[in-house]
Amino acid sequence: MQGYRLEKQVLSLEDFSSICSALRGVRSATDHLEIDRLIERIGALMPGQKTARDQTYVDLDFKPAPNDKAHMGPIHQAIKDRQYVSFPYLDNKGAETERKLEPMGLFLKGYTWYLYGYCLTRMDIRVFRLSRIGDLKILTEQFVRRDITLQDVEEQFMSRVDFKKLQVELIFQPEIKTRVRDEFGFDQMIVSPDGTLSLTTYFSSMERAIQKIISYGCMVKVLEPPELISNIQHHIQMMAQLYER
Repeated sequence: MQGYRLEKQVLSLEDFSSICSALRGVRSATDHLEIDRLIERIGALMPGQKTARDQTYVDLDFKPAPNDKAHMGPIHQAIKDRQYVSFPYLDNKGAETERKLEPMGLFLKGYTWYLYGYCLTRMDIRVFRLSRIGDLKILTEQFVRRDITLQDVEEQFMSRVDFKKLQVELIFQPEIKTRVRDEFGFDQMIVSPDGTLSLTTYFSSMERAIQKIISYGCMVKVLEPPELISNIQHHIQMMAQLYER
């Protein structure tokens, strides 16, 4: 409502602490000094008590890898100033293309930082992994921001990807139990009397299934489906050829 304001008494010390924890996480990713000043102002709203900075129970560290962080500051500024960016981009198959983009936002998903925006090379919404962006250039020309949100990007992505395209049955050796629990969870596993772990899981593609399974080396065996077993055998043979004299 017009004229409505939120009194600081509505928020508890723990509320302020949660806000500061989130802000510190953003600060670790962007290095924006204005966030430090904002944290100080929030702490000052609690006179005569411990500050929100002191009352921290959860520490969020969103700090990206060094190569990603070098891009984040310039990209964030380009988003604010509505300036085009261009860069070479390496896809997951190793093909490099030149892209020109209307940058719209940065987001963190699964410990990985991404940039989304409207790609003038593909004339559509696109998402780019920061670690795959090459020589970033901030262009002087500006654009008018389109009515596109991160929710639109996620909906488009979810409509394109079938996360249950390939059903796979696996059996793991006991020595790898901790990693299996970390990556697949507790609920899916069946522990046999001999200590081996069996589970049924899904992958969005044959390529992703092979990549994940090969990373476990001799600690995993594929039981189903037969086409995945054939592909794994082929990859193992190719790997062995690399070490033949």
